[in-house]
Amino acid sequence: MRPTGRRRRVVVVGTQYHGGVGALGASRLAALGFFSGLALGVVVWSGQQERYRHGLFSRHPLRRLAALGYLSGHPSAATARLLHDYVRWEARPVLRRRGKQVLRRMEASLQ
Repeated sequence: MRPTGRRRRVVVVGTQYHGGVGALGASRLAALGFFSGLALGVVVWSGQQERYRHGLFSRHPLRRLAALGYLSGHPSAATARLLHDYVRWEARPVLRRRGKQVLRRMEASLQ
């Protein structure tokens, strides 16, 4: 069966396709992706610090690191005493060094 009515005609005006991203657009997309990932990482890390603020003596090293980060922003005499105990307890050299750094900064800000 043949449809009745007129046939449609397609007219091609240009032969160049300008729908691509291009070099400048690709670098902007890459920068946007990088900074979005960075912002998301900061948000997630802040949440980890808040979640594990009581995990200073946890058996998980990442929780201990997050607790150190949280405590570094909340200086007090009680926190300094707690960090002193933590530095003596910590077995991992990297975390012990970080604990000493936080403790030194905290003691300097409290004096």
